Amino acid sequence: MQAIQNYAKRFVKEQDGVTIVEMVIIVAVILILIIPALVDLGETEDKKIKELTKKIS
Repeated sequence: MQAIQNYAKRFVKEQDGVTIVEMVIIVAVILILIIPALVDLGETEDKKIKELTKKIS
């Protein structure tokens, strides 16, 4: 238990912790922007594949 408390105290004092949190926020924002774009792209590609399948059949 003492080790966890020491780690928490050190984490608060060090500046690296802030940098890690900032990086996590940046990655989260990027993913929030990319995921809907990938979903839309996947739906568009699915429509194209279905269209090609109908033309081939």
